[in-house]
Amino acid sequence: MSKAHALPLIENKPAVPKEFNKIARRYDLATFLNQGYSEDLRLSAKRMGLRGDERVLDLCCGTGKSTRACLEALPNGQVVGVDFSEGMLSVARENLLATYGERVSFQLQDAMALDFPDESFDAIYMAYGIRNMSDAEACLRQLYRLLKPGGQVCFHEYSLAERWYARPYWWVLGYGFVVPFCTVLTGTSRIFRYLIKSVDRFLRPTAFVQALERTGFVRASAQPLPFWRAPILHTFRAYKPEHPPAAGK
Repeated sequence: MSKAHALPLIENKPAVPKEFNKIARRYDLATFLNQGYSEDLRLSAKRMGLRGDERVLDLCCGTGKSTRACLEALPNGQVVGVDFSEGMLSVARENLLATYGERVSFQLQDAMALDFPDESFDAIYMAYGIRNMSDAEACLRQLYRLLKPGGQVCFHEYSLAERWYARPYWWVLGYGFVVPFCTVLTGTSRIFRYLIKSVDRFLRPTAFVQALERTGFVRASAQPLPFWRAPILHTFRAYKPEHPPAAGK
């Protein structure tokens, strides 16, 4: 075993896509048992308020559930799904290409080194992905580059609310339910133990909004998901300015 592989995933985030390869064929079953998983993705996509004819990047698209949420919000638009796990992309293609045809395409790319021209997209949707980046703010700078002026970025992400109970609540959910049940369903606990730790270490909502603003985004906001997810899951939205700031500003 290499030294890199022996590291905990929380210390070796570039290894995360390979862990998703191992569970790709069983991942949809695990998320199916997560009450409201697909509905939450659709709600964040709906919160973007798209016209319906945009070109959208679905970054860290996984098996395509977030891609489907974007397509449902875009009756006349196109979605490019990107992930760095070959296994997850294979399932996404099987799930969506036959239904949506030319309206959707998928690419294997590293979210930290995206190979698209500047201003390629009207909007970017990223579900459960930004906390997996080795450098979140460097990733945000890439997304800023890829958006057209006035374009929107939306993150559907676990971020613990700034309440005393949010962290113990997450640990109870994670170690009491997510890890044991998903281990049984997928045959591995490594990626799910990483999930719990990565959420615990990720920026709280106010801090992530501030990171978006430091990158140059405007009108950044955080909105919790409903019901039991409110302390742990948020929709973050922000916009690239229509006009670049004047020199010296």
